[in-house]
Amino acid sequence: MVASKLFVQCSRQKGLLKIYRHLLNSRKNVFNIFSIPEVGGMKFKDVRRKVQDAVVCGIFRSGGIHFHPGDDEVLKETDKLLLISPVCGKRKSQYSVLNISERTDNSVNYSEPKEGQRSSSVVTELKETRLKNIVERPSKSLSKSSECTLGPRECILIVGWRPKITDMIREYDNYLGPGSVLEILSETPITERTSVVNPLMQSQLKNIKVTHKVGCPMNYDTLKEAIINIRKSAKCDKNVPLSVVVISDRDWLIGDTVQADKQLAYTLLLAENICQKNDIKVQHLVSEIVDTGLGKQITRIRPSLSFIGAEEVMSLVTAQVAECSELNEVWKDILD
Repeated sequence: MVASKLFVQCSRQKGLLKIYRHLLNSRKNVFNIFSIPEVGGMKFKDVRRKVQDAVVCGIFRSGGIHFHPGDDEVLKETDKLLLISPVCGKRKSQYSVLNISERTDNSVNYSEPKEGQRSSSVVTELKETRLKNIVERPSKSLSKSSECTLGPRECILIVGWRPKITDMIREYDNYLGPGSVLEILSETPITERTSVVNPLMQSQLKNIKVTHKVGCPMNYDTLKEAIINIRKSAKCDKNVPLSVVVISDRDWLIGDTVQADKQLAYTLLLAENICQKNDIKVQHLVSEIVDTGLGKQITRIRPSLSFIGAEEVMSLVTAQVAECSELNEVWKDILD
């Protein structure tokens, strides 16, 4: 389920995957959680200004993470700081002996180091990306006149099928607005698909309607028909953004990953060719991939395409959480 969240997020915002990789690269600055009792009684804004060679981006309190609390939030001695800094080790002691005992609201001549500025911009961009794409939900049932801002109305063509596609569908439902259409193209029989994406699940979706089309995704005419039909559908006029998303089809997963990656890449390139020849404007052309190196090679030639190695990123998240279990709350919050 987390991999589906990650894939949908990255498929909707180009560059987000690069930010995640930066925060998971042990050779760069990453998330670290430090216990520094000296900050007890200080305001968050003062702590943020006084910690050097790191970016303070939140506090860990009572088992939960709080990103960027209010400037006047007073920290407790039991609070831990969430920093973006070098990997724990040589630098860890530096943060525990910082000169942060002066409890004053005044701070002068403070400037972050260049690497800290880069890390700060990474966090800022990450938060802006999440806010830009997320659909705000009311905490309880409200009248239409007082509802929160809804997401955009879009059309999504998912090329490929596997039973766990339901996680991806639910995630798209969280991001898209009412009237959105999601069509699935695959050779898998519709009877098998509707046993998974059943009427009960469809009734639980608030913003998207799921439709199905049977056919070989790697067949030019079949894929062309699917793209043109969803573009011409009554509920998907030319002003509604269209995205083509290629995922590993169940049958493709039977073979080796190298062959599956080739099929994924071929299908996405085919979709791009169809859209260009038929003058179809497409917002996102994105595909899953295992070999991220292959994906990078293709995007150098075809920059309009995006390849997402969600499983690779999830393995990096798992490795980071294995070293520090408290970081699990950090990534849960980011991917929620």
